[in-house]
Amino acid sequence: MAERRISSAARDLARLLLGHSSRYRDGRLQDVATEALREDADGRGWVVRVVNASLRARQRLDYAVRLEPRRVLSRLSYPLRGHASGDGPPRSLSLLCPTRGRVDNVRDFLTSVCRTTAAPGRIEALFYVDSDDPDLPAYRELFRRSRWLFGDIGRCALHVGDPVGVPAAWNQLAEAATGDLLMMANDDQLYVDYGWDAALDSRVAELTRLHPDGVLCLYFDAGQYPEGGCDFPILSRAWYETVGYFTPTIFQQWEVERWLFDIADRLGRLHPVPGVLVEHRHYQDYKAPFDATYQRHRMTREKSFSDHALFLRTEKLREAEVRKLQAVIDRGGAVASPAGEGTSALSGQALPEAALSEEALSKKALPEEVLPVARRHYAGLVDDLHAAGQTEQAVACAELAVSQGVWAHPLHRPAVYRPDLPLREYDPGTFWFDAYLAENHAKLLAELDRFTGTVRLDAVDTVDAADSSARVGTVGQQWDRLVLFADGEWTAAAARSLPVTMTVLSAIPEATLLPDSSVELALLPSGGRVAARCGRSNTALRVEFGLQVGEGVGTRIGGRPVPWPRGRCLVFDDGWEREVWNESASAHVVLSFTVPHPDLDPAALRRAGRVSTVSVSDVSISDNGAVSPKPGA
Repeated sequence: MAERRISSAARDLARLLLGHSSRYRDGRLQDVATEALREDADGRGWVVRVVNASLRARQRLDYAVRLEPRRVLSRLSYPLRGHASGDGPPRSLSLLCPTRGRVDNVRDFLTSVCRTTAAPGRIEALFYVDSDDPDLPAYRELFRRSRWLFGDIGRCALHVGDPVGVPAAWNQLAEAATGDLLMMANDDQLYVDYGWDAALDSRVAELTRLHPDGVLCLYFDAGQYPEGGCDFPILSRAWYETVGYFTPTIFQQWEVERWLFDIADRLGRLHPVPGVLVEHRHYQDYKAPFDATYQRHRMTREKSFSDHALFLRTEKLREAEVRKLQAVIDRGGAVASPAGEGTSALSGQALPEAALSEEALSKKALPEEVLPVARRHYAGLVDDLHAAGQTEQAVACAELAVSQGVWAHPLHRPAVYRPDLPLREYDPGTFWFDAYLAENHAKLLAELDRFTGTVRLDAVDTVDAADSSARVGTVGQQWDRLVLFADGEWTAAAARSLPVTMTVLSAIPEATLLPDSSVELALLPSGGRVAARCGRSNTALRVEFGLQVGEGVGTRIGGRPVPWPRGRCLVFDDGWEREVWNESASAHVVLSFTVPHPDLDPAALRRAGRVSTVSVSDVSISDNGAVSPKPGA
């Protein structure tokens, strides 16, 4: 047995060393390295250590022979190159870089930026580090000394947060960014050509004269990509503010850039910045060691295939983003106004003219007395079309309903509709129960593990057998559901199967305040996808607490992909259209309930039930899940 292991390890080492020649390099080598890392305990980890030593030597040689001479030559030739930046001051640039376990790489990256930037003072470099990163203290020390080490750069900032994945980390950095141009960055990049910032300024000025709307997507290209290839998108502020995100979070990582470049290409707004080399020191090209971060994010080819399959299935979503950006282009660059009248607060999408034009409504609007019936029929029809995969017909039907005054927005179609209630985004952190549920996440998850280990949710007798719709999703859905609260009381199944969960949720009066309140435990199996649909009423906010959330889980709410937080809540207007998919290897499980819309008349709430003033600080929960008031509460 030992001899076979040694022989197998030797074969793997030979294959990996042959990868130094591009002739023998293919995608399977990544799997060989990953397998060796996983089986370190069996004595195969030495294979990767030997290969990594050879890669470090290759990296140092490549820098000395190829990259550093190019940098020096570009510095010497910079005064001879013209870089007219156009009218006005130089544009501010934001480098957005998630990082993990690579303190030395970040130091090298920032050093390369300092050494190659003509005007470093207008650059901010923002980094996202996971709160559970073992190297976090070293990151903090590096950024404590950043003013001394990288003082020429205008701003270096470290953002520490939950492990949300690379796409969501990019989005959080984009929210904190102030630059005119948002630049995707990686901790395995090196800027090589001096004056790249001036070249970018010159290119943007040239394109802005052609496209005054300012909707641009660019990338650096010094001929390092194959024909038609590109990497690391640079988005204009107008682009970002129109779509409302920097990168889509529906992917694990692999197709994020392709999503942006595909949209830009469809718009005719994908432009290279020629002659600028930004070196991507990636293991697949044998330019860097295969470390734990590559293993974490690029573990197997199967995950990248899964992302690509999802990319192919989401063409309609990209077409919707193209329409948003095209609307800004057609208006000459006026980005949709902030959340409020005329916009979707969740997606930043301008409402259709049919929803805003009184003249159009006066010609096409249905009589007021038939609107409630029309909403019920339209809502069911559009949801069923989505469930049947008839997306174009569903969109056309929703837009027709908007033109007839049934709703104000085609992605907001509750059957019970209050047009006076405003549409806006909600920060879950402003709701007391978000922190309360997060505090009890471990207890809830432990009980879930015990429960799902013995029974499927749809096998539990939670309601009358004739009413299967209360237990399992309707047409086109793949949720398994267990009803915990309905018809004004907690179900016998909740008390019998999930007593801790029931006790924890009982301390959230808002969840059971409305007359038709329902609390459910919902499970989406691996590979499942819930078709686009809207909630029943916009008089309620939907709360979904992520009990078990894998890396391949995603959701779209309104027109925007939204990251799904593990152990925290999503809170949104229940009338919004949403869809959910689970590309992870495990089940996706949430606790789902509604709370009253905050703009409802308090008198109406009092008529519906008791208005709660309970706070998370007023209750305590014992280890067995029992809830009790705190002294003095």
